[in-house]
Amino acid sequence: MTADMSFDELIELASKNPDIHEEIELRFGAKVAILVVDFSSMRIRMDAFGTVAALVTIQAAFRAYTPAANESGGRIVKSVADTFFAVFDAPADALNAALEGHRRMAVFNESRNGDIALGVPNAPIYPRAGLGFGCALVLPEGNLYGPEVNRAFVLGEDVAHNHEVLASEAFVAAIGVPPSGVGVHSAPHDREHVSGFPFHIFTDYRDDTD
Repeated sequence: MTADMSFDELIELASKNPDIHEEIELRFGAKVAILVVDFSSMRIRMDAFGTVAALVTIQAAFRAYTPAANESGGRIVKSVADTFFAVFDAPADALNAALEGHRRMAVFNESRNGDIALGVPNAPIYPRAGLGFGCALVLPEGNLYGPEVNRAFVLGEDVAHNHEVLASEAFVAAIGVPPSGVGVHSAPHDREHVSGFPFHIFTDYRDDTD
């Protein structure tokens, strides 16, 4: 009877029947790496230049960044405002997508010399990434849920500074030794106070050694 039910229908049924929980996990559950990418100053851009101009800008940023996720084997699950979510089978692929996406955005910004504070359009757009790894519910209609989804979202949306790649403890444990030329270190305690949980910071030194 439940085989043809949608996720929303199953969730409603699960509120009355805990036995449905297992079926939801079996149908929609997956162990995945999650990449959440946010872009800087979009609210300020809208206030300064208007909604349409800001949307044109964020779409340009998406077009610059998202090929890195696709080429690393990721799948863009959804985008909300100036943030997008992607899932990967392997943490290494998600990390590679984040580092490559940040590199692409640095190239993208080379020709952007505007200044939002001065009201000059075409200001740089800086990516901020959060990474997580663990069990999640990944829905075919474009949504995902899980504790590591939440951690990746907090890191990318609320904690990361411009150009940073932040990752949960579970993600870093799954990666093990990072790629050659990529460093990782624990976040200072004052920043963990902001996130509410421990996390790590990946730094790409490869351009410094080329």
